Amino acid sequence: MPSFESINLKGIVSDLDGVAYRGSSPIPDAVEAFRRWHADGIPYAFVTNNATKSAADFATRLTRMGIVAEPEQVFCAVSATASLMRRRWPAGARVFAIGERPLFEVLEAAGFTPAGDDAEVVVLGFDYQLNYTKLSTAVCAALGGAAVVVTNPDLLVPIENGYEPCVGVLMAAVQAAVPSCRPIVVGKPEPLMIEEALGFLGTPRDGTIMIGDQIATDILAGQRAGLRSVLVTTGVAVAARTDVTPDLEVASLLELIAD
Repeated sequence: MPSFESINLKGIVSDLDGVAYRGSSPIPDAVEAFRRWHADGIPYAFVTNNATKSAADFATRLTRMGIVAEPEQVFCAVSATASLMRRRWPAGARVFAIGERPLFEVLEAAGFTPAGDDAEVVVLGFDYQLNYTKLSTAVCAALGGAAVVVTNPDLLVPIENGYEPCVGVLMAAVQAAVPSCRPIVVGKPEPLMIEEALGFLGTPRDGTIMIGDQIATDILAGQRAGLRSVLVTTGVAVAARTDVTPDLEVASLLELIAD
């Protein structure tokens, strides 16, 4: 059975969508694996590019599925975006955001001012009510020189019966309209959230693994953070990349459990 027998496993950083669940349906093997890691005292944290919910929302969802999780164990694109923006722009900066309620709440709490096509910063997140008017406003602001911040670059997100387009599709649309645009990407493959998760776990890099279902985001982010990576094939169909290779590929997280 594949395993990381060559290291003494001390901690786990894991993606959520496509790893712990697909849409609203838990992945049974993943639930069992996290239950066993919890029972064995191996700490874990979650890093997700999903920008539609807060850390508390994700923790509640995981707990209902049978995975023990507290909000402080979840590092999401919403909080990471607000953290990055507080460092780069002063409170009061004009921001036009596309996203769901949690994203608007953290931007408001950070002191940013809602704006339209006169925005200094455009924030692109996942929006179930995305329409032409919102896209047009984002493009007009970017044409006017606004910086563009992207919560995550994922093109697809796994759901129960297939996939949905994700924020990367919206980012591609804005870049097609504004070729000079150079988006600032917050989520994976940037290692920001993984570094935050490692700080929470307090585990050594050489004893911590990164689990994900996407090579271009999860696996690359784990490698950039200096972690060994595990690709699990329960999420988005894997797109081959010659420059990024996971340390291990499994069909089920139970394959990582030592006998």
